[in-house]
Amino acid sequence: MELTVILAQKIAGLAIYIALGFLAVRLKVLTFQDSKALSTFALYFLVPCAMLDAYQYEFSMEKLVGMGVSFAASMVVVLVFALLTAALKKPMHLNVVEYTSLEYPNAGNFMLPLVAAAMGGEWVIYCSASFFVMNVLMFTHGMAVLSGQKKFSLSMLYKNVVMLANIAGLIMFLLHWRLPGLLGSTVSTLGNMMGPVYMFTIGMILGNADLKAVFTSSRVWIITFGRLVVYPAAAVLVLCFCGVFHLHPQAREIITVVALTAGAPAAVMVTQFAQMYRTEGEAQFASAVNIMTSVLCLATMPLISWLYQTLAY
Repeated sequence: MELTVILAQKIAGLAIYIALGFLAVRLKVLTFQDSKALSTFALYFLVPCAMLDAYQYEFSMEKLVGMGVSFAASMVVVLVFALLTAALKKPMHLNVVEYTSLEYPNAGNFMLPLVAAAMGGEWVIYCSASFFVMNVLMFTHGMAVLSGQKKFSLSMLYKNVVMLANIAGLIMFLLHWRLPGLLGSTVSTLGNMMGPVYMFTIGMILGNADLKAVFTSSRVWIITFGRLVVYPAAAVLVLCFCGVFHLHPQAREIITVVALTAGAPAAVMVTQFAQMYRTEGEAQFASAVNIMTSVLCLATMPLISWLYQTLAY
């Protein structure tokens, strides 16, 4: 259970950045518009650097196979989420914003710094598989259902700077290339900034939000409970009993990353696509779910970690 304790400590540390961002906006030191600049900086510089830095380790077949295990486990999680949505969609009267918020966790800019802080930088490489799976689906299926189109947009994948950084890092890893000296240390430093900046930005968004509207909406609470408790708990149960632990000597440790990703807050891209393609009310709902899940996951993720550790070991 040591990981659960470490995770709780690291999440508590990240919560301080949220509080600082909240106070910065409420005390008018910064404005909500400033959060957009920080988000853009993180998206185009910090997250790609974190992805590149994740691959700056000595190549080994064990790591490569471990990435394959992470990919297989991520596909299991995707299947579990899809089956849950199929079962709940009609009885719960889920609309597209609600079920995409349930199905798509924030596998990138939230999970990368958390895994690095709790498990060590060498484990971030196993986040890449979950990140890749969730982003491919988000920019194809997720974008299609939120926009109301029946076709997938593959162009969004190769225009995504984070996805390109992921692919570039993987190629470097396979070819035994590593970033030299000063360039490597700069990329690593920028990647390490991602967690504080992302959490600070969440605090700024929270500081600008109508907290009464966010925290008094019963529907927001229901979707939040599903995203942070029901969906990840179901994924953990299936992961622990589907036989994937036999695929690799460190499968239990590797799949910890996937289990934690399953319990991450709702993907930011759901809110962004809702703003682009849905009504103003739906976009506000998506934003409220994102805020709620980003705050409450600070309490639920250690519980998901505890559940996984209890069942897996």
